[in-house]
Amino acid sequence: MMFRKFLGLVTFATLLALFAQNLYSQDFNIGVLAPRGVLNASARWQEFGNYLSTQLGKNIKIIPLEPAKVIAASNHQKIDFLLSHSPHTVYVQEKLGAKVLATLNTKAGPKFGGVIISKKGSGITTSDALKGKNVMSLKFKAAAGAYIFQTYHLHEKGIDPHKDFASLREGKKQDDLVLAVKNGFIDAAFVRTGLLENMQREGKISLSDFEIVDRKDSDGFALLHTTALYPEWCFSALAHISVSDAENMTQTLMKINSDMPAAKKAKIQGFVAPMELAGIKEALKSLHIAPYQI
Repeated sequence: MMFRKFLGLVTFATLLALFAQNLYSQDFNIGVLAPRGVLNASARWQEFGNYLSTQLGKNIKIIPLEPAKVIAASNHQKIDFLLSHSPHTVYVQEKLGAKVLATLNTKAGPKFGGVIISKKGSGITTSDALKGKNVMSLKFKAAAGAYIFQTYHLHEKGIDPHKDFASLREGKKQDDLVLAVKNGFIDAAFVRTGLLENMQREGKISLSDFEIVDRKDSDGFALLHTTALYPEWCFSALAHISVSDAENMTQTLMKINSDMPAAKKAKIQGFVAPMELAGIKEALKSLHIAPYQI
């Protein structure tokens, strides 16, 4: 009798442990854009993943994704959530039924843009001066702040970088594009706002080494920029995520503040409510970029 009671307690305890383990072990893969390379993104966002794991009681795995690999990862459901720029967000929203949960907030605010840089003293300070020059960007039609924003800016001025430049080539990391301009290997490059300031803080460059093409100063945005401003990276739940899991994730994101280790490591302030995406949708339609390609 005592043995049977003992066996019953052991069985119950085992089932309870398995249930608890099962509950906690549900994995969520979060795809995070990696414009400065996979290693950089891994270091930047790992503490953020740890925070989410603790708060949600889930195993959260951060999946750094180069710009050209985000859509494929989303299409094949290799990720459950996506933290990426607004063009990727528009794609997963309209093509895959994703729901935008929040917009990233940085020290510069919840918006960002693109910069076109040239070497100091090159004389390349306006869009027209780029004609006939050798220029680099990140992945064509995939990189927001290092291709799409600048190409739309030039498109609005009647310039086609694929026809009017001597060459437009793709690079793999934005840092490399900046250094290529600094060292005179190329005439100009497309990079996202904030990168130049970050690289100066890291001791890699001096801002005085560069010209900012079509520099804007009139919109109250503190960072060097060329283009219009668009919503910062968006945090989206893919369509297969339940309403309850999406709501829990949203609440957890909104609790993040700049004093937390996760925010400090990721160099963010936290998140705000989703921002309007009409401006980037218009840019994508004008350039015939997914999900609006012909």
